[in-house]
Amino acid sequence: MADDMSKEEMEEIRKTFNLLDRNHDGRLSKTEIIKGIHLLKVNPTEVEAEDIMSELDLDGDGLVTWEEYLKALSVQIKKQAYEEQLFTQAFKKFDKDNSGFIDKEELKAVLKRKGAKWTDEDLAYLDDLFLEADEDGNGRVEYKEFVKTFCDQ
Repeated sequence: MADDMSKEEMEEIRKTFNLLDRNHDGRLSKTEIIKGIHLLKVNPTEVEAEDIMSELDLDGDGLVTWEEYLKALSVQIKKQAYEEQLFTQAFKKFDKDNSGFIDKEELKAVLKRKGAKWTDEDLAYLDDLFLEADEDGNGRVEYKEFVKTFCDQ
């Protein structure tokens, strides 16, 4: 898993591990991990904390070693790269002229090709959706706006 990662990614993961490892024993306790999550302004429930710990603590000993942490994060990085690829492919389906953005007419053209009958209510909804996606109000949806509106969960 870690073999697929760049040197920069490995260094970044090492930095986060070292920041979380407050007592510098080379292992992360549940408390250290939760304190690190709190720094991100996230307050997990006890169940969420247990889920996070079980994802990281592969051998179930209650501590997360560097190797376990690296493996878990490399899986996450791979997953994110795969999702990015899927989002890019989806964006390209709408960006028919390869301009790097989708305008309202491109969006309508792609959706109309799917054979749906469009009512006035449908078109109004599509206009609202487009306005929501077009965060900067420039009349077009860039890739980041597309992902945030149509792909993020």
